[in-house]
Amino acid sequence: MSRSDIDALNATFMKGVETGHAAVLASVYAPDARVLPPGSPAVTGGAIEQFWQGILDMGITGAVLKTGSLDEREDVAIEEGQYEMRVGADVVDTGKYVVVHRKQSDGGWRWGLDIWNSDSAAQPS
Repeated sequence: MSRSDIDALNATFMKGVETGHAAVLASVYAPDARVLPPGSPAVTGGAIEQFWQGILDMGITGAVLKTGSLDEREDVAIEEGQYEMRVGADVVDTGKYVVVHRKQSDGGWRWGLDIWNSDSAAQPS
C-alpha cells in the first residue's frame, strides 16, 4: 500500500461527504468492515451506508482527513490522523481517527476498521 492509495481512499470519502452521497462514503469500506463511532454501537457491513446517510441528514457537508502516520504491513496498514467535519464553511467538529486498511482479494485496499473521537468534551447526559 502506498501513500497515494491512502490519499485516494480519503479523497473518495471526502467527496462522498461533499456531494452528500452515502454510497460513495460506504465504497471505501470492505464488505465486512466495522465502524466504531463515539457514543454509539458498532456498525458493520451494509449498515455502514445507512449510518453515514444519518450523518449527512444531520447537515454535515464537508470533511477533511489528514493522515499523520501510516504503519504498513503485508496486507494491513494502520493510518492515524486528524479530521474536521463541516457544515457549510463552519468547522463543527475536530478530532482523531484510526483506520485499519485491509488488502482485498482483488488487490485493492479498503477500510476494514474505522474509529474516531472528537477533541470536544463529552456532553453530560
